[in-house]
Amino acid sequence: MTVLVTGPTGFLGRRVVHKLVEHNYEVRCLVHSPGRERIFDQVPVDIYYGDVSNAEALASACQGVKQVIHLVGVIREGRSATYDSINRVGTENVIAAAAAGRVSQFVHISAVGAVNDPELPYLRSKWEAEQAVIGSGLSYTIIRPSLVFGQGDEFMNSLASLVRLFPLVPVISGGRNRLQPIWVDDLAQCIALSLSRHDLHGHTLELGGPDQLSYNQVVDVIARAMGKRRKKIHVPIWLMRMNVALLQRLMPRPPINAEMLKMLRVRNVAELGMVEQTFGFRPRPLEGSIDFVNDVTFRDALKINMGNMPSHIRDH
Repeated sequence: MTVLVTGPTGFLGRRVVHKLVEHNYEVRCLVHSPGRERIFDQVPVDIYYGDVSNAEALASACQGVKQVIHLVGVIREGRSATYDSINRVGTENVIAAAAAGRVSQFVHISAVGAVNDPELPYLRSKWEAEQAVIGSGLSYTIIRPSLVFGQGDEFMNSLASLVRLFPLVPVISGGRNRLQPIWVDDLAQCIALSLSRHDLHGHTLELGGPDQLSYNQVVDVIARAMGKRRKKIHVPIWLMRMNVALLQRLMPRPPINAEMLKMLRVRNVAELGMVEQTFGFRPRPLEGSIDFVNDVTFRDALKINMGNMPSHIRDH
């Protein structure tokens, strides 16, 4: 049975592809940028080229496919890649191609906190995409992960850069907002397992790791992993808004943008134990699982805080 994966070369996508191959699925990858498929040189996958705005490419990729895993989404907007054009319209395009190709199952990856709130454009676009999936007539499963971590992730490595550079680590507001980090390979395993779970059809699952941690606690875990003693300085939200507005004017890709700042006030936790209850295994905790943050050198940290994630960190 052939499975189409959109966004296969991304941070999560490459892990999903490997898990599917381990589970003996035939995998078809829709690759946006020719050349990126080289990461699968040793993996038996079928490569198609195109993106979620290209109806012809999507129609071709969905021919002969029984299941689709839709991973494509953006958390940073660009000139041609907006929340609406990629997260909502892109999903609608994939749904249309899947329906025309008589796909029997559609697995959609969304985000914890997806909500119909115009004040939160990213999370609203994820909610609108979910509504398109629910109303599509396809048999679907929607998976909403909390914060995803692993080698190559942007969030943990950005915090690691602050720990590397500063004896006082800046924390936005009180740092009490809660997160439930889930290891990227565990999330990929859940996605792969969901394909054979007919009891999950028509369901929306919120998934997180085994611990709900405050932002303050996440910083502490990273500092311990790096063998650093760091104190935190709490920066008022109004001051951060001013700083972020300035960074967005000066940098093409600042380490944090206005939309990310807004999302810090949004609930980002799932029900504890959902991975164990649904998929039968205990996810990996954050503590003891992030040795990769030690790969962030002082020079890397400077680059990250200038809005440039080094490729040797990003592409793992």
